[in-house]
Amino acid sequence: MFRSILRMQLLTPARIGGLVAYLPQFARVFYRLMKDERVSLVTKMVPFLCLMLMFTPPAIELDFVPVIGELDWLLAGYLALKLFVWLCPPDVVREHVARIAHGE
Repeated sequence: MFRSILRMQLLTPARIGGLVAYLPQFARVFYRLMKDERVSLVTKMVPFLCLMLMFTPPAIELDFVPVIGELDWLLAGYLALKLFVWLCPPDVVREHVARIAHGE
């Protein structure tokens, strides 16, 4: 990943378009995982803890810096959602992804 950042392949229009195209499916997976009883409560608290972290004084102070203020929200949100999915049981994640792929 560091190599792709150095080559600036992280923000190509094709990657951004692919990310935007899969956002609705990711939102559905996220919602289903939050409602699933097999996912632990501690795992479900990760996105909310990130949201609480963003309202701490150092994070609020960064919001006054023009570009960094928005980037910290995006980065923290991305990492929280990534950590949430990583902490969920893999078989549960696969099951929900497969159901969404089949149109359920």
